[in-house]
Amino acid sequence: MALLRMPGRSEGEAASMQIELPAGKQLALRDGRRLGYLEYGDPKGRVLFFFHGFGSTRLMRHPDESIPAELGVRVISVDRPGIGLSDPKPGRALLDWPADVAAMADALGIGRFAVLGWSGGGPYALACAWMLPERVTSAGVISGPAPLVHERSGEYLKRRQRGAVRLAFRVPWVLRLALWRWGRPQRRDPVASFDSAVEGMIASDQQLMADPRLREIMIENASEVYRQGGRGMYDEGRILTGPWGFRPESVRAEVHLWHGDLDDTVPAEMGRHLARTIPGCRASFYPTEGHHLLYHRWREILLPLARSLEARPDS
Repeated sequence: MALLRMPGRSEGEAASMQIELPAGKQLALRDGRRLGYLEYGDPKGRVLFFFHGFGSTRLMRHPDESIPAELGVRVISVDRPGIGLSDPKPGRALLDWPADVAAMADALGIGRFAVLGWSGGGPYALACAWMLPERVTSAGVISGPAPLVHERSGEYLKRRQRGAVRLAFRVPWVLRLALWRWGRPQRRDPVASFDSAVEGMIASDQQLMADPRLREIMIENASEVYRQGGRGMYDEGRILTGPWGFRPESVRAEVHLWHGDLDDTVPAEMGRHLARTIPGCRASFYPTEGHHLLYHRWREILLPLARSLEARPDS
């Protein structure tokens, strides 16, 4: 458990306002909102901000926390607004996120940093790379989607999928209903929901989920997603089914990408589109792996991001 001391309070006042939190901390921003986050790895290492996927929180992590520590990396995993311990930001857009990350880095005394997004966190990593090129040493995308609203989405979305995305974007109640139905089993019984999800995974992902440490993390995460209700998840869905506000080909930061060819959550063609369009993108595709390859290749993924931090230290 962690204790939160409210900013601007005296010692006596703070003692009466300490709040018990699950694994993680909260940081107050200038606009009064708080961002929840979890740190692990080397506490004195160079910083990598990790952005969780859709339907997950700061708790999603590789169970072996010694890996980033050995690489000299301090991982800061951040809840997005309305998720976990982070306060909501009504009407937020994808391009609001880089400002939150920059404000968090400023408050923590961090100059340059790397960013890494898994699945639905991928667009958030690319948004930071696009908006903060002077601070982002490199960006990583693991099993991440391409823009769902895009003139070339026919390269990686079927016609029915494009129609569903347009409907979700234009008719908000349809998206709300879909997400309510999707999240209901997790809220009702996280353990049964996890077991059911694993049954539907490809063999390589099932093997990864057999790790009891990872199972515990996944179940804990499922309970944490809806800590504040369903609004945060609706905002996540609205952002992912809408325009990004920038084009992947305009990202000039160093970008690394990893994607499994058997990914049945985010099709590999999305990763291939990003790899083709992001200038100089260094992409790796794995013929026998799926959506959860990060748990198999965590060290391999962190290594080039750690090297970029060494090459461009804080000024």
